[in-house]
Amino acid sequence: MGRRREAPVAAILVALLAVGVVGGTGYAWSRWNDQVATDTDVESVVDPGSRDEQLPDAPGLPTAEPEPEPAYEPPTFSTLTPTANRPRPVLLLVGDGWAAGEGASGDDASYAARLGSDLGWDVRVVAEPGASYLAADEAGATIPELWADAPLADIDPDAVLVQADYPAPDPDVDAVTAAISELGDRIGADLPGAPVVAISSFRPDGVSAKDETAMTRAWRAFDGTLVLRPTRLGFADLPTGPAGNPLDAGHELIATSLEEAFREAGLVPGG
Repeated sequence: MGRRREAPVAAILVALLAVGVVGGTGYAWSRWNDQVATDTDVESVVDPGSRDEQLPDAPGLPTAEPEPEPAYEPPTFSTLTPTANRPRPVLLLVGDGWAAGEGASGDDASYAARLGSDLGWDVRVVAEPGASYLAADEAGATIPELWADAPLADIDPDAVLVQADYPAPDPDVDAVTAAISELGDRIGADLPGAPVVAISSFRPDGVSAKDETAMTRAWRAFDGTLVLRPTRLGFADLPTGPAGNPLDAGHELIATSLEEAFREAGLVPGG
Protein backbone atom coordinates (compact mmCIF):
# COMPACT_ATOMS: atom_id res chain seq x y z
CA MET A 1 0.00 0.00 0.00
CA GLY A 2 2.85 2.47 0.84
CA ARG A 3 4.44 1.96 -2.55
CA ARG A 4 1.15 2.66 -4.37
CA ARG A 5 0.89 6.05 -2.63
CA GLU A 6 4.44 7.00 -3.64
CA ALA A 7 3.74 6.55 -7.40
CA PRO A 8 1.50 9.63 -7.85
CA VAL A 9 4.01 11.75 -5.95
CA ALA A 10 6.84 10.60 -8.21
CA ALA A 11 4.77 11.36 -11.31
CA ILE A 12 4.06 14.86 -10.05
CA LEU A 13 7.75 15.47 -9.39
CA VAL A 14 8.66 14.30 -12.91
CA ALA A 15 6.02 16.60 -14.41
CA LEU A 16 7.28 19.58 -12.42
CA LEU A 17 10.82 18.83 -13.48
CA ALA A 18 9.75 18.72 -17.14
CA VAL A 19 7.96 22.05 -16.81
CA GLY A 20 11.06 23.57 -15.26
CA VAL A 21 13.31 22.30 -18.02
CA VAL A 22 11.00 23.56 -20.75
CA GLY A 23 10.57 26.91 -19.05
CA GLY A 24 14.29 27.27 -18.50
CA THR A 25 15.00 26.38 -22.12
CA GLY A 26 12.44 28.89 -23.37
CA TYR A 27 13.88 31.61 -21.14
CA ALA A 28 17.42 30.84 -22.25
CA TRP A 29 16.31 30.84 -25.90
CA SER A 30 14.57 34.15 -25.44
CA ARG A 31 17.69 35.71 -23.88
CA TRP A 32 19.91 34.36 -26.70
CA ASN A 33 17.55 35.60 -29.38
CA ASP A 34 17.36 39.07 -27.82
CA GLN A 35 21.13 39.21 -27.58
CA VAL A 36 21.43 38.35 -31.29
CA ALA A 37 18.99 41.12 -32.09
CA THR A 38 21.01 43.58 -30.03
CA ASP A 39 24.32 42.57 -31.59
CA THR A 40 23.01 42.69 -35.16
CA ASP A 41 20.78 45.76 -34.78
CA VAL A 42 17.65 43.94 -36.03
CA GLU A 43 14.36 43.14 -34.43
CA SER A 44 13.91 39.87 -32.58
CA VAL A 45 13.13 37.21 -35.15
CA VAL A 46 11.20 34.74 -32.96
CA ASP A 47 8.48 35.14 -30.39
CA PRO A 48 9.34 32.66 -27.57
CA GLY A 49 5.66 32.47 -26.63
CA SER A 50 4.62 31.28 -30.08
CA ARG A 51 3.84 27.59 -30.47
CA ASP A 52 4.85 27.69 -34.16
CA GLU A 53 8.29 29.15 -33.58
CA GLN A 54 11.19 27.91 -35.65
CA LEU A 55 14.84 28.27 -34.90
CA PRO A 56 16.55 31.02 -36.94
CA ASP A 57 19.76 30.46 -38.81
CA ALA A 58 22.77 30.45 -36.56
CA PRO A 59 24.74 33.72 -36.49
CA GLY A 60 27.47 33.89 -39.08
CA LEU A 61 25.74 31.89 -41.80
CA PRO A 62 25.60 33.64 -45.20
CA THR A 63 22.36 35.42 -46.04
CA ALA A 64 20.85 35.93 -49.45
CA GLU A 65 22.17 39.10 -51.08
CA PRO A 66 19.78 41.31 -53.08
CA GLU A 67 20.21 41.03 -56.82
CA PRO A 68 22.46 43.84 -58.12
CA GLU A 69 20.93 46.51 -60.31
CA PRO A 70 21.67 45.91 -64.00
CA ALA A 71 24.62 47.92 -65.21
CA TYR A 72 23.80 51.02 -67.23
CA GLU A 73 24.34 50.43 -70.93
CA PRO A 74 24.68 53.69 -72.87
CA PRO A 75 22.67 53.74 -76.09
CA THR A 76 24.28 53.75 -79.49
CA PHE A 77 22.97 56.37 -81.93
CA SER A 78 23.05 56.78 -85.67
CA THR A 79 25.65 59.30 -86.77
CA LEU A 80 24.37 62.80 -87.46
CA THR A 81 25.61 63.58 -90.94
CA PRO A 82 25.00 66.50 -93.32
CA THR A 83 22.44 66.03 -96.05
CA ALA A 84 21.56 67.95 -99.19
CA ASN A 85 18.64 69.60 -97.42
CA ARG A 86 20.47 70.04 -94.14
CA PRO A 87 24.21 70.65 -94.46
CA ARG A 88 24.56 71.13 -90.71
CA PRO A 89 22.80 68.77 -88.25
CA VAL A 90 20.76 70.69 -85.68
CA LEU A 91 21.26 70.17 -81.94
CA LEU A 92 18.80 71.77 -79.53
CA LEU A 93 20.42 72.62 -76.19
CA VAL A 94 17.99 73.28 -73.33
CA GLY A 95 19.53 74.35 -70.07
CA ASP A 96 20.56 76.89 -67.47
CA GLY A 97 22.99 79.80 -67.45
CA TRP A 98 25.98 77.66 -68.35
CA ALA A 99 24.18 76.52 -71.48
CA ALA A 100 23.55 80.20 -72.21
CA GLY A 101 27.29 80.92 -71.93
CA GLU A 102 27.57 82.40 -68.42
CA GLY A 103 31.22 82.89 -67.47
CA ALA A 104 32.55 82.82 -71.03
CA SER A 105 34.34 85.89 -72.37
CA GLY A 106 32.05 86.02 -75.39
CA ASP A 107 29.42 84.14 -77.34
CA ASP A 108 32.02 82.28 -79.35
CA ALA A 109 33.70 80.99 -76.18
CA SER A 110 30.64 79.20 -74.73
CA TYR A 111 30.59 75.45 -74.82
CA ALA A 112 27.52 75.55 -77.07
CA ALA A 113 29.40 77.65 -79.63
CA ARG A 114 32.47 75.40 -79.37
CA LEU A 115 30.34 72.32 -80.03
CA GLY A 116 28.92 73.90 -83.16
CA SER A 117 32.33 74.98 -84.38
CA ASP A 118 34.14 71.72 -83.63
CA LEU A 119 31.44 69.36 -84.93
CA GLY A 120 30.04 71.43 -87.76
CA TRP A 121 26.61 71.40 -86.13
CA ASP A 122 23.99 74.10 -85.84
CA VAL A 123 23.53 74.37 -82.07
CA ARG A 124 20.36 76.19 -81.06
CA VAL A 125 20.15 77.26 -77.40
CA VAL A 126 17.03 77.65 -75.28
CA ALA A 127 18.36 78.52 -71.84
CA GLU A 128 17.90 80.80 -68.86
CA PRO A 129 20.22 81.54 -65.92
CA GLY A 130 19.01 79.82 -62.78
CA ALA A 131 16.77 77.36 -64.59
CA SER A 132 16.54 73.90 -63.03
CA TYR A 133 14.14 71.01 -62.97
CA LEU A 134 12.23 72.77 -60.20
CA ALA A 135 11.76 76.53 -59.90
CA ALA A 136 13.81 78.00 -57.06
CA ASP A 137 11.34 80.86 -56.78
CA GLU A 138 8.35 82.28 -58.62
CA ALA A 139 10.57 84.16 -61.08
CA GLY A 140 12.71 81.21 -62.10
CA ALA A 141 11.85 79.12 -65.14
CA THR A 142 12.01 75.36 -65.09
CA ILE A 143 13.59 73.17 -67.74
CA PRO A 144 10.20 71.62 -68.62
CA GLU A 145 8.82 75.15 -69.10
CA LEU A 146 11.72 76.08 -71.37
CA TRP A 147 11.07 72.99 -73.43
CA ALA A 148 7.35 73.79 -73.67
CA ASP A 149 8.16 77.31 -74.94
CA ALA A 150 10.84 76.22 -77.43
CA PRO A 151 9.90 76.82 -81.09
CA LEU A 152 10.35 73.20 -82.10
CA ALA A 153 8.72 73.62 -85.49
CA ASP A 154 11.22 76.32 -86.46
CA ILE A 155 14.26 74.59 -84.95
CA ASP A 156 13.38 71.06 -86.14
CA PRO A 157 16.23 69.48 -84.15
CA ASP A 158 17.99 66.27 -85.06
CA ALA A 159 19.08 65.71 -81.45
CA VAL A 160 18.47 67.17 -77.99
CA LEU A 161 20.90 68.04 -75.20
CA VAL A 162 19.57 68.87 -71.73
CA GLN A 163 21.90 70.45 -69.16
CA ALA A 164 20.61 71.65 -65.81
CA ASP A 165 21.38 71.56 -62.13
CA TYR A 166 19.22 70.37 -59.27
CA PRO A 167 17.70 73.03 -57.05
CA ALA A 168 19.97 73.43 -54.03
CA PRO A 169 20.28 72.84 -51.23
CA ASP A 170 18.42 69.65 -50.29
CA PRO A 171 16.31 69.15 -53.43
CA ASP A 172 13.02 67.28 -53.28
CA VAL A 173 14.17 64.07 -54.94
CA ASP A 174 10.65 62.83 -55.70
CA ALA A 175 9.70 66.17 -57.26
CA VAL A 176 12.88 66.29 -59.36
CA THR A 177 12.45 62.75 -60.63
CA ALA A 178 8.82 63.50 -61.46
CA ALA A 179 9.89 66.62 -63.39
CA ILE A 180 12.51 64.63 -65.30
CA SER A 181 9.96 61.95 -66.13
CA GLU A 182 7.51 64.57 -67.33
CA LEU A 183 10.17 66.22 -69.49
CA GLY A 184 11.34 62.90 -70.92
CA ASP A 185 7.78 62.01 -71.85
CA ARG A 186 7.28 65.37 -73.59
CA ILE A 187 10.51 65.11 -75.55
CA GLY A 188 9.59 61.60 -76.66
CA ALA A 189 6.13 62.74 -77.74
CA ASP A 190 7.35 65.90 -79.52
CA LEU A 191 10.41 64.34 -81.20
CA PRO A 192 9.88 60.58 -81.40
CA GLY A 193 13.10 58.75 -82.14
CA ALA A 194 15.39 61.77 -81.70
CA PRO A 195 18.62 61.09 -79.77
CA VAL A 196 18.57 62.68 -76.31
CA VAL A 197 21.60 63.44 -74.14
CA ALA A 198 21.11 64.53 -70.53
CA ILE A 199 23.93 65.98 -68.40
CA SER A 200 23.44 65.53 -64.68
CA SER A 201 24.58 68.07 -62.12
CA PHE A 202 28.11 69.46 -62.29
CA ARG A 203 27.88 70.49 -58.65
CA PRO A 204 25.50 68.25 -56.67
CA ASP A 205 26.24 70.18 -53.48
CA GLY A 206 24.17 69.01 -50.56
CA VAL A 207 22.88 66.02 -52.53
CA SER A 208 23.71 62.56 -51.26
CA ALA A 209 25.15 60.05 -53.68
CA LYS A 210 22.00 57.96 -53.26
CA ASP A 211 19.71 60.86 -54.17
CA GLU A 212 21.90 61.94 -57.08
CA THR A 213 21.80 58.39 -58.40
CA ALA A 214 18.01 58.30 -58.07
CA MET A 215 17.64 61.50 -60.08
CA THR A 216 20.06 60.26 -62.71
CA ARG A 217 18.16 56.98 -62.93
CA ALA A 218 15.04 58.93 -63.88
CA TRP A 219 16.73 59.91 -67.16
CA ARG A 220 18.09 56.44 -67.73
CA ALA A 221 14.55 55.06 -67.68
CA PHE A 222 14.04 56.45 -71.18
CA ASP A 223 15.31 54.32 -74.02
CA GLY A 224 17.51 56.22 -76.42
CA THR A 225 18.73 58.66 -73.77
CA LEU A 226 22.43 59.02 -73.06
CA VAL A 227 23.06 60.15 -69.47
CA LEU A 228 26.39 61.84 -68.73
CA ARG A 229 27.55 62.40 -65.16
CA PRO A 230 30.34 65.00 -65.01
CA THR A 231 31.29 63.91 -61.49
CA ARG A 232 31.97 60.38 -62.80
CA LEU A 233 33.44 61.31 -66.18
CA GLY A 234 36.00 63.77 -64.85
CA PHE A 235 34.79 67.10 -66.16
CA ALA A 236 32.98 68.44 -63.11
CA ASP A 237 36.06 70.21 -61.72
CA LEU A 238 36.07 73.26 -63.99
CA PRO A 239 38.08 76.50 -63.95
CA THR A 240 35.54 79.00 -62.65
CA GLY A 241 35.37 82.72 -62.02
CA PRO A 242 34.26 84.66 -58.92
CA ALA A 243 30.57 83.94 -59.57
CA GLY A 244 31.23 80.20 -59.83
CA ASN A 245 30.58 80.12 -63.56
CA PRO A 246 33.06 78.36 -65.88
CA LEU A 247 35.72 80.49 -67.52
CA ASP A 248 36.65 80.00 -71.17
CA ALA A 249 38.82 77.03 -70.23
CA GLY A 250 35.88 75.53 -68.34
CA HIS A 251 33.56 75.88 -71.31
CA GLU A 252 36.23 74.33 -73.51
CA LEU A 253 36.53 71.34 -71.15
CA ILE A 254 32.76 70.83 -71.23
CA ALA A 255 32.74 70.96 -75.03
CA THR A 256 35.62 68.54 -75.54
CA SER A 257 34.19 66.12 -72.95
CA LEU A 258 30.81 66.17 -74.69
CA GLU A 259 32.42 65.65 -78.09
CA GLU A 260 34.22 62.56 -76.79
CA ALA A 261 30.98 61.20 -75.33
CA PHE A 262 29.17 61.88 -78.61
CA ARG A 263 31.82 59.93 -80.52
CA GLU A 264 31.56 56.97 -78.16
CA ALA A 265 27.77 57.00 -78.57
CA GLY A 266 28.00 57.13 -82.37
CA LEU A 267 26.56 60.62 -82.87
CA VAL A 268 29.88 61.78 -84.26
CA PRO A 269 32.04 59.75 -86.65
CA GLY A 270 35.17 58.11 -85.26
CA GLY A 271 33.73 56.53 -82.11
